[in-house]
Amino acid sequence: MEKQTEKIKQFSKIVSAFLNIAFISLIVAAALELLAWLWTASHWPTETTVIGGVTVEAPLLFQLGSTKVLLPVAWEPGFRFWTAGGSAPAIGFGEFLATVFTLVGLRFAKAVFKLLRENGSPFREDVVKALKRLAIALLCVGCVSGAIPFLSAGIVWVLCLIFDYGRKLQDESDTTL
Repeated sequence: MEKQTEKIKQFSKIVSAFLNIAFISLIVAAALELLAWLWTASHWPTETTVIGGVTVEAPLLFQLGSTKVLLPVAWEPGFRFWTAGGSAPAIGFGEFLATVFTLVGLRFAKAVFKLLRENGSPFREDVVKALKRLAIALLCVGCVSGAIPFLSAGIVWVLCLIFDYGRKLQDESDTTL
């Protein structure tokens, strides 16, 4: 039993490291999306430049002498963040919401693996609660980004039920002994 607990702890450390990398990367992506929205909403100046042989129009971040620093990554010319072609919501806003909800989901996933890394046993009430929060966050992601997060939320919810049942069996076993 101790060997299995140690395996869970080691695997949780590895997954936690990957989740931290994904979390930081997603924060950078969300910041770029927000910056692109600010440029679009504020109508700040843009410049036309050639990147990789392709002419693009990009927001001008700042200029030092004759050197211009542009933001070509997360911005499209003529893109209006809040509306696209009238009063319909823009796709970009939904993507931004999906990024925010995904950050929340990653935060809850990090909490699950932190609990497993510290104790090693998935059959604890705090792990079940953390999994439930993760399932709810995945449902929120699914509301703005599609079916896969909904399916993931269902799978995580089933894992909640399994781990809760295992926790109850563990409690009965501990009180019997």
